[in-house]
Amino acid sequence: MKKIFHYYSLTPEWQYKFAEHINTEVIDDKIIIFPEKIGKGQSYFTQVTPGISVVFIDISLNIPLKICREVSNNDLYIFHFDLSEQVNLIKINNEDYEIGSYDKLDLAIIDNQIESSYKPVVNERTFAVRILVDKNLLTSFIAKYTSKERKSQKQKVYKKGAFYHYGNIDSNSTLLLQSLKSKSIHDISFDTYIKGTTLKLLGNFFGRFYDLENNPNSLTKAESEAMNVTKDFLLENIYGPFPSILFLATMAGMSESKYKIAFKKCFNTTPNNFFIKEKMNIAREMLKSGKFHTLTEIIYELNYSKLSYFSSKYHELFNRKPMEDFVKKSH
Repeated sequence: MKKIFHYYSLTPEWQYKFAEHINTEVIDDKIIIFPEKIGKGQSYFTQVTPGISVVFIDISLNIPLKICREVSNNDLYIFHFDLSEQVNLIKINNEDYEIGSYDKLDLAIIDNQIESSYKPVVNERTFAVRILVDKNLLTSFIAKYTSKERKSQKQKVYKKGAFYHYGNIDSNSTLLLQSLKSKSIHDISFDTYIKGTTLKLLGNFFGRFYDLENNPNSLTKAESEAMNVTKDFLLENIYGPFPSILFLATMAGMSESKYKIAFKKCFNTTPNNFFIKEKMNIAREMLKSGKFHTLTEIIYELNYSKLSYFSSKYHELFNRKPMEDFVKKSH
């Protein structure tokens, strides 16, 4: 496995060591095109504001590669957003974590004083955004975050207060990142676009954090909106089969377990039970409509194949058998 060593800084110079290790060049202090023997793709770096920079990574490797970030004197935090469709590996202070994919955790915040490495999957598209933030801009946030996480013992705290966070991207940020997938780094508007996206990503993260701090048992606005999007999708596709939890969680930008918890908080039921209840409400209307000759016609309309299953679900909800409500079409 080929290893590449580099460091991060808020200014462009870090790219030159990285480019040297893969035998390529830095274009305009911003772009690194990966050589074909390593893979296909590129990275893009730009300074967003004083104290904030961003690295955009979109590659498909031909060979196994371990990208090792070394500790440097630059006082910054690294927000790693991974929207790859497969699971990549990230090692933080000698501990391995899975990151990326729809049902895995996909956000890491790493203190630059902690070593980390990244191993993308070979022959798959790896898509990530890393936001570099000066520590001085996050002093109050880190103080609150560290205090909160120490109480829950979910956070790793190292010497000199170094820490990292590992969690999920919110649904609004997932949509922002998805929109980047269709952009070309060579487009004249890309620099402006990714700068705006970077600030929105940070805004979403901090807004979500402070929402949770003020209402620890409530959903954030973004999470509530994501639940309504998936609920509307279920209603719009009520005549079809139930989509998987993985599909719905992906739509919401959450892990499966988090999605199920959030849906229950929002609607006081599970996604599957919600879907079945809505189907049965429609079934009752169909049964009483006088538009069908047989029960079989109705269950086929609702994408059921077994009358026994349909009948049991109907009885569970209404305490009546479907035949008791069935009005047969007269001609």
